[in-house]
Amino acid sequence: MNRILPALGLVALLAACAPPQTQFIASQRSAVELRAMQARVVPADADAAMRAVIATLHDLGYRITRVEPEALTVSATRQTALRMAVIVQQREQGTSTVRANASIVDAFREAQVDSPDFYRRNFFEPLEATLGRTLAALPPTDASPEAPRPVAELNTLRERQAAAGRAATPVTTSAATPTAGTPAR
Repeated sequence: MNRILPALGLVALLAACAPPQTQFIASQRSAVELRAMQARVVPADADAAMRAVIATLHDLGYRITRVEPEALTVSATRQTALRMAVIVQQREQGTSTVRANASIVDAFREAQVDSPDFYRRNFFEPLEATLGRTLAALPPTDASPEAPRPVAELNTLRERQAAAGRAATPVTTSAATPTAGTPAR
């Protein structure tokens, strides 16, 4: 009995130090609706489209956190709370499909952005400007790449300190409903 109590105390202490898991809150929209807002046909080959995606994210103030050239995916973070992942898929000669997926992160939740206006104004219109070409909606019968989840690493000391501070702050919940243009919760 004398050995069990210290062991239980040690287990409880270690469990209290474990970082909390972030809960992912997926959009309540259908897969067809998400695909329509997140994907566009780009009049460029996959390599040129990928370079334009990275340039656009940089121009919008994102920090590129991961690039996977073989998979043609890029993840980026803006102001540590907004994350975006983009995948490029080669179509026929000279065209590609670009699909973006954004999420907003707070202390213990990550919510997928499901506003068509967000994707149009905050990614596809700037991508059009970077390419100097008009993007087209993906036809409903065409295949689209799966939307990747954004990946972010805490690269700077300030980001690691902010994350540690958020982890130490208790979470409060409210019954507020999301407004148009905000991520589903």
